Amino acid sequence: MLSGTEAFCMYLRLLGAKIGRHCSIRSIDPVANPELINIGDGVHLGDFCHIVPGFYSSKGFTGAEIKVQENTIIGSGSLLLPGSVLQGNVILGALSVAPEHSLLQRGGIYVGAQSLTMVKNTLLAEDERIEMMDPMYKKIVGNLSANLAITTMNVKSRYFHRIGVSGRGVLKMYEDIPSLPKHKIFGAGKSFPVIVRHSNSLSADDDARLDARGAAVRILSDDGEVPLLDLTLKSGKAFYARTIADFATWLVCGLPAREEHVKRAPHVRDAVWGSLRDTNSYTELHYYSNICRLLRFDEGKEMYAKFKLRPVDQDIPEESGQVVPRGILPPETGAIPRDESDTRPLLFLADDFRRRVEVPDGVRYVFQLQLREVPSDDATCDVALDCTRPWDEEEFPYIDIGEISIDNNLPAEETEKLEFNPFLRCQAVDVIPASSCKQSASIDHGRSLIYEICQRLRNGEPLPASWAAFLEQSDTKINLSGCPVAAVMHTRSDTADASETKVTLARTWHKALWATLCQPLLQTLVPYFVLGLVIFLPFRGLLAVTGATGMPLYWLLPVFWAVSGLASMATCAAAKWALVGVRGEGDAVHIWAPQVFLDTVWQAIRTATAEYFAELTCGSVLFAAWMRTMGSSVAVADGVYVDSMGALLNPEMVHLERGASVGHDALLFGHVYEGEAGKVKFGKVHVGEDGFVGSRAVAMPGVKVEDGGYLGALCLAMKEEIVRHKL
Repeated sequence: MLSGTEAFCMYLRLLGAKIGRHCSIRSIDPVANPELINIGDGVHLGDFCHIVPGFYSSKGFTGAEIKVQENTIIGSGSLLLPGSVLQGNVILGALSVAPEHSLLQRGGIYVGAQSLTMVKNTLLAEDERIEMMDPMYKKIVGNLSANLAITTMNVKSRYFHRIGVSGRGVLKMYEDIPSLPKHKIFGAGKSFPVIVRHSNSLSADDDARLDARGAAVRILSDDGEVPLLDLTLKSGKAFYARTIADFATWLVCGLPAREEHVKRAPHVRDAVWGSLRDTNSYTELHYYSNICRLLRFDEGKEMYAKFKLRPVDQDIPEESGQVVPRGILPPETGAIPRDESDTRPLLFLADDFRRRVEVPDGVRYVFQLQLREVPSDDATCDVALDCTRPWDEEEFPYIDIGEISIDNNLPAEETEKLEFNPFLRCQAVDVIPASSCKQSASIDHGRSLIYEICQRLRNGEPLPASWAAFLEQSDTKINLSGCPVAAVMHTRSDTADASETKVTLARTWHKALWATLCQPLLQTLVPYFVLGLVIFLPFRGLLAVTGATGMPLYWLLPVFWAVSGLASMATCAAAKWALVGVRGEGDAVHIWAPQVFLDTVWQAIRTATAEYFAELTCGSVLFAAWMRTMGSSVAVADGVYVDSMGALLNPEMVHLERGASVGHDALLFGHVYEGEAGKVKFGKVHVGEDGFVGSRAVAMPGVKVEDGGYLGALCLAMKEEIVRHKL
């Protein structure tokens, strides 16, 4: 009942927790080991979130301090585990989990339960990739970014792998993978939606040219919308450049210089020719990541990993389509023109892929991992990360961990919009960082920034000010006058004085006084006072009847309880209109505004009413009718089923059509706090005919469950997401 008030913050401080100023704590249930809770200024903890700094297991008690720094937002239903650190201005999405001893970086927006993923950083002025680069590394990446950006802007398309064909399907791990330690993503029996995009490396308009072939794999969250991990694979076991410096030199040096280089490094020549393929189908090739990633397993063990896709048909060898070398190196263009006698259509590989996807079994690949222990010294690590030399498969064999089944073609326009981001990572699968352009890891670390810069320019999206400055400081003259640039966002360093940081949730003294004294009284006394008044009249009537008739009191108690319960529901509905009024879609109210204070008072009345009677009516026509009296658009007479008080957080923002179903404890949020100017924003949740929202699922503002749409139990539909029909 003290939710959202300063009194609740004071209560937590009395228990031993460290709570900063101007915090909005809507839920922290249960309060366990409060001495291990450290919350900074201006933190917002959403409804139904949990902070668990300690728990018991077979290994005994596990506990560590949880730190939530200034201006951080914890989404509804999220969970913080022991040792997690959320730096300033972090946003942890609804139903997400901050793993044990995890570090959520400043300004990052994180989502995910099984695998926490940073999908974006709101404080790009502190881009970690640039910050850790030494001057030479920055110069090379800046020049590469500028050169490729110019080409991207000129052709309004990708530089490499320009034209592609894509399909959507499922990655299903095998039920038994004895050689693989327990992992949050690549674990036995797990299943994820995937998108696979095939393309040629340099040959955009002729599939018959001899070229390297690519397979980009996007692994998505359970709802199929949030990307968890992007992997870029290609034909050939090795790449021609070990470092970002080698790659930059290769691009600009010309064919004679390249040929001199491969004479000194024959394995690089093998990597170049080994990547070219002459094939009749993308689906009859083997694809390799070349680049190494860091896998973190559940037991804390870390290993280097490479990825591979191979056809399900084991009769298709690794050498399928391999090209016999025709000289020292291919032409300077990288791809060899088709033979004059070759009459295949220009884009026959794309056509073949679409046809194969449409057959009953679709396109199927075996997904493989190649694992290697992380070396103890830097020199050996650099050798292991060298992408020009494949790992010895006898020493580090490939492990079959699952299958990818593609059964749905993506339209050409969706394929064009796909943005694969090599820097997309999570706690379980991470990018290996580099600080020098001479390190083997520099090519993966550096290309991730180049990819994002070019993607933004290609799509006309605002370029962060720090990235624009990064490009303008390069040796290549690039004109960014026509490119939108995001506003510069200033943040303080961790060593700066806390008083220098602007607290988004800062409030005036009179609002603080209200939140400390008046609001707690309203949220605790008003609900039970109102409920007491509602019960009083029926109770007097009960006593009058028993006195007049002599009927035993216990025979009339059920009638009294039902009558008073219905009266409490009617009073709650009246209080909603009196205290809250009508919210409009798109409205925004400051979190410390009187409207929000009154809303929380009504929420307290609703909670007391639910505990007394209303919760027992969930799933009935009466409950749906009660929702309607409070402003919900509900087809009461058309089979609507609602089994959750969480559908009443913002009644007028809920629209349920004929046959819609909302499962037990599902949450339909008509409001969201994102930290922008301290405002709470409102949006409708729409469930179409025969739409389904599963138990404990969460739908954020603007979500639309289409007719027959299916949002499964414990699933999250992000803001303005469309949940489609489940086939």
